[in-house]
Amino acid sequence: MSAPAIDLVSVSLRRAGRPVLDHVSLTVPAGAFVAILGSNGAGKSTLLRLLTGELRATAGTVRVLDATVAELDWRAGARLRRRIGVMPQLTDGEPAVPLTVREVAGIGRVARGAPARDAAVIDRWLARLGLAALADRPFQRLSGGEQRRAHLARVLAQEPELILLDEPAGHLDFPAQEALVALLAELWRETGVTVVLVTHELRQLPPGLSQVVLLRGGRVVRQGPPAETLTSEGLTETFGEPIEVHLHHGRWFAAMPTQS
Repeated sequence: MSAPAIDLVSVSLRRAGRPVLDHVSLTVPAGAFVAILGSNGAGKSTLLRLLTGELRATAGTVRVLDATVAELDWRAGARLRRRIGVMPQLTDGEPAVPLTVREVAGIGRVARGAPARDAAVIDRWLARLGLAALADRPFQRLSGGEQRRAHLARVLAQEPELILLDEPAGHLDFPAQEALVALLAELWRETGVTVVLVTHELRQLPPGLSQVVLLRGGRVVRQGPPAETLTSEGLTETFGEPIEVHLHHGRWFAAMPTQS
C-alpha cells in the first residue's frame, strides 16, 4: 500500500499563546480529493501553510509526500515545495502582476532546464483551461474568473503531486464560481492528483469528493465521506447556527431554517 499524501498526527499550533490548531489528525490518501470546510478563522489556511512548511507546528507530526516537514533543511524543504502546487486566496487589492497570461502559467516551471518541454506543457494547460487565445494578454486585463484559471494553469503546469487550493472560487461572481467548481472536479478526474481544497461555502464543493473535514476553532468537528459529514447536524456544530443541508445532483447546498 502506498504512503498517504498527507498524514497529520495530533498537530497543534499556537500563536501569541492562543491555539490556532488544536490536536488535528488527518490522513489524506494519494489521489484523494479532500475538502476542509469551516468558517473564517477556523484555521483552514493555517493548516495549508503547515503542509508546505511555511509554518511549523508547535506539537505533533506533519508528514507530506512521505517527508516529515519538521526534519527538512531548507534544501529539502524547497524540493518538497516544488512537488506541491498552491493556489492561494484571492484578496481585495491584489498587487499588479506585470506579466502575460503565459508568463504567469510558466512560473512553476522556472529553471527546469528543458525549455521546449516547458513551453509545450504550459501551452497544453493554457489550451485545456480555455486560455490559449489570451496567452499573450496582460494578466491584469483578465476577468476574475480568467485570472483564477490562469493561476490554475500555473499550478497544473508545475506537474505537482499535491495541489492545495485556498478558497479558489472566492471573490468570483456566481457563474464564474460554478464554472470553476465544475472545472476542478473534471481536472481531478483527469489527472488523479491529490487535491486539498479549503472553503467556507458549501456550494463551492465539487461533486465526487473523497473526504470532508469540518473545522471549527482549530479543532476537527467531523471528518469522513461527504454523506457522513455534510449533514445538518455536522454543519450546525461547525458554524454554530442551525443549518439545513440539501443535496441536488451531487452538489450540497445550505440554508438557514425558515421561521414560521
